[in-house]
Amino acid sequence: MTTSDSPRTVLTVRGLSKTFVGQKALDAVNLELRSGEVHALLGQNGCGKSTLIKCLAGFHHPDEGAEMTLDGVPVTLPFEPAQAAAMGLVFVHQDLGLIPNLSITENFEASRRYGTGLFSRIPWSRMRENTIAELVLLGHPDLDPDTPVGRLPIAQQTIVAIARALSSAGEGAKILVLDEPTAALPDSEAELLFKAVRRVMDRGVAVLYVTHKLEELSAFADRATILRDGRNVETVDIADTDRDSLVRLIVGREVEAVTRAHGPQSTGRELMDVRGISGKRLRDVSFKVGAGEIIGIAGMLGSGRSELARILFGAQEPVSGTISVQGKECRFRTPRDAVARKIALIPENRRRDGGVLDMSVGENLTMPSIGRFWHGVRLSKAAERQWVSQQIRDYDVRPASSGRLFRVLSGGNQQKVVIAKWLETNPDIVIFDEPVQGVDIGARAEIFDLISSAAERGAAVLLISSEIEQMIALSHRILTLRRGRIVADESTTGLTAGKVTQSMYFDGERTKETTQ
Repeated sequence: MTTSDSPRTVLTVRGLSKTFVGQKALDAVNLELRSGEVHALLGQNGCGKSTLIKCLAGFHHPDEGAEMTLDGVPVTLPFEPAQAAAMGLVFVHQDLGLIPNLSITENFEASRRYGTGLFSRIPWSRMRENTIAELVLLGHPDLDPDTPVGRLPIAQQTIVAIARALSSAGEGAKILVLDEPTAALPDSEAELLFKAVRRVMDRGVAVLYVTHKLEELSAFADRATILRDGRNVETVDIADTDRDSLVRLIVGREVEAVTRAHGPQSTGRELMDVRGISGKRLRDVSFKVGAGEIIGIAGMLGSGRSELARILFGAQEPVSGTISVQGKECRFRTPRDAVARKIALIPENRRRDGGVLDMSVGENLTMPSIGRFWHGVRLSKAAERQWVSQQIRDYDVRPASSGRLFRVLSGGNQQKVVIAKWLETNPDIVIFDEPVQGVDIGARAEIFDLISSAAERGAAVLLISSEIEQMIALSHRILTLRRGRIVADESTTGLTAGKVTQSMYFDGERTKETTQ
């Protein structure tokens, strides 16, 4: 994938450490990036990837003793974010930083404060031309620069963010850092992004690519550096390294593959009956789920998957239809109504909807269960502390500190806190919306075990996921949504990811044709 047989070294980092209040997040990390390569940065949540990226961006200042060269020229440390951009280091984070109601051109120019021309007028024509030129370089002359960004699919929004970042480099981009760009993308849209990034590589730019999706690497990355506990483990050539070896390097041990959920498909006890639910996207959705059953819900972004979760949890009222829980028709006006009927939702966006960022781990854990610690008119703080400590141990939340703020935890540990606080309410129905999005390989295995365990305890589980093969492995049935309607309801016995994908994209007749 490199642009020549002997590509130049663009960036060298030696002995980079970073300490926060006595705790070392990075310990003498080394990194080397070459022109025209995709270099993956791998490791479990909390291994130091984000801290390293923030040091490269000038957001964090490394400890004394680090060395860095850019195109062979020593870089004076520390430096500020504006200096990073001027040197040609550009970044696209998971939060793309785009303003949905502004056009592509306006998003490009917002960071430049809309540089004015003659008579202090904004030169819109020139700005549109510059925007088009940047999009053409990424292979997207089809994107209208006047389109509001919020109307674009997520993959195209990511491409806009990359184009904007590249255009911001002072003397031309030398290094593009992509932090989990495909975390929210279904596999079908990821290739669109990869094609754009390959065009960036063709310009000789080095790409540092952070991902937890190991299946992407063989088709997309050249080399990978693995971090564990803030230290270098190894740098490997992807072509010479199989997936199992990568997992061992990342986790430090073997990780078992996801297996089918244990226990019966259903005890025969119906827990939820959804009939004719319609919403903004949903159209006449009906299904039933029983105790001990895991139902996977597949569909492209915009198919209505997350809207279904919101309606079932009382976060959005349906336009029509009914929801019955254990034979009793219910109307959920708020999530409180759904929680009262023993329904729990682990939401797609854990930082926005799953936890309170500026509250502690302990406070987040006890939020739905605080009533259990009241004795008369007094809150038993000792009982609360003991319970929180037990949950931190049971769910392996790291670091094991109840007082640490939720916002500073890694993605995988934030997700463990969100799952723990809801599963410990002993819900009858649990909705998991993209539960392993942006979560490392080790934590993913633990979360999959928690999903299976919830069903084994007798809960009905709805699992929304873009990772079709893993959803098939966990679920008893798959419901496929397309354009707001259920187009397939199939047992996972013998079901393939290809068949589910066809249902997501094609109508019944087309699906039959493509499977013949």
